[in-house]
Amino acid sequence: MNTAIIAGGMIEEAFIKAFVESYDAGDLKIIACDKGYDACERMGLKVAYAIGDFDSAEGGTLSRIKAAGIPYRVLNPVKDDTDTEAALAYAIDKSTPKDEIYLLGATGFRLDHLLGNVSLLGMGLKNNRVVIMMDSHNQIQMITSGETYRIQADNQFGKFISVFPYMGKVKGLTMEGFKYPLNNAELQGFNTLTVSNELTAPEGRISIKSGYLIVMETRD
Repeated sequence: MNTAIIAGGMIEEAFIKAFVESYDAGDLKIIACDKGYDACERMGLKVAYAIGDFDSAEGGTLSRIKAAGIPYRVLNPVKDDTDTEAALAYAIDKSTPKDEIYLLGATGFRLDHLLGNVSLLGMGLKNNRVVIMMDSHNQIQMITSGETYRIQADNQFGKFISVFPYMGKVKGLTMEGFKYPLNNAELQGFNTLTVSNELTAPEGRISIKSGYLIVMETRD
């Protein structure tokens, strides 16, 4: 079963509710992270698990979680990891390699949290899980060697596709079906060469031979 983590960043309720409702009842497990639980209440979403230190949630949130009989975990506010990382670790532990995990409400005004959440995509790679971060304008994923990221023109999230190396250089980058194709290229970072590409074929394919690559599908 796929999982959606509702984090405590930018909560786009219309987008999140539409995403959840695209699944049949019972086909998507929701984990509410900190003040993400308050948003789930407002949207009328059924939460399977709640986690966080609840320092940014509304007063009485934990009492309502308990009253609703929802399993939960309260984190120590003095900790090394974020609430979102703890939620993702829980989701990974309770999922299988065939499941997808979505991070919603994980972007917003706090760029430090945004960069931290992008780095959490690597937890998926290390644990053989597909982790996708989304908001109404962005879909972000991380791939490594041995994977091929495919984008169907009739079902793509956004018009623009950008890729960036993460934690060092990327070797053997191949992008097929794009306006600006690449074949066995090396990315060392510190430039904008691979920003805002576009599909020109029914399917675009992205693969690398080594390193970690952030792939972003975006729309205005």
